[in-house]
Amino acid sequence: MDTLTTNKTIQIVNTTITRIVEREGQWHNPYEVLPDSTPMRVQKHLKALPDYVFDRGTEKICLTFESFLLRTPDHNILVDICVGDHNTHRKGLLFPKDRWLTEFHGAGVTFRDIDYVFCTHLHVDHVSWNTRLENEPLAPTFPNAKYIIGKREFGYWRRWNKKFGPHPSRPSFEECVSTIVEADPAILVNDDFELNDLIHLSPAPGHTPGQCCASLSSNCTKAIFAGDALHHPPQFFEPQWNTSKCEDPKMAIVSRRKNLESCTDTETILIPAQVLGKTVGKVYSASDKFSFKFIEK
Repeated sequence: MDTLTTNKTIQIVNTTITRIVEREGQWHNPYEVLPDSTPMRVQKHLKALPDYVFDRGTEKICLTFESFLLRTPDHNILVDICVGDHNTHRKGLLFPKDRWLTEFHGAGVTFRDIDYVFCTHLHVDHVSWNTRLENEPLAPTFPNAKYIIGKREFGYWRRWNKKFGPHPSRPSFEECVSTIVEADPAILVNDDFELNDLIHLSPAPGHTPGQCCASLSSNCTKAIFAGDALHHPPQFFEPQWNTSKCEDPKMAIVSRRKNLESCTDTETILIPAQVLGKTVGKVYSASDKFSFKFIEK
């Protein structure tokens, strides 16, 4: 297998994956965000993980908001595009966004160079660079891109917003998703959509009703962009632990286990959306459970 990782890039045969970080740090108490967890089991699993995923001083899980830029032989593709610079987000999301812009342009691309944008699901921290605050009226950030949006996910949030109004994360759906669909660069797709021989989607509902994973297959090597199907590092070992944000807890467990099982004891690389550090790793069997090892080369 031809795979090489650095702090920022993952090389899989002839595709380069570049991490574009918006923010990272220690934010979440594991027992609050994983309500089924216990201190004893969390501490046990964290001992098996690198220091960069858990701050032992504050006892908080370290996470990141990041995007992935895929440069294939034919296309430039963005997977999950963070919080963005809209000032209508809730207060906790109004941190500076200069880092994302700097790292995006530092990767050697411009907004016009992006061919496709894919969001694993439509939570605020995965969709918001679809549009930019400085564009009046709001317009697609990536003018030449097609935005791949799950049909089931879009339908759910459209019904939700009509019934309840803007999400607590503020109007990211209206500003960053509906605007894209109305402007017509969006492709509403089924959960099993196939872009080409390299990229295809597979359903992973539960965290949200229409979440999908994106799979990259190149020369018998496979990488899975898991979105928030796997959100916090202890879930690698305890897939029955949902986060407090999972819309359908039972289905979330099914999808999480399916993702882990599809990778177990194979050369498949698993890439969660928000795990800080090297980000990528492989899944191994451990009795009747799983273990996860980051790729450290």
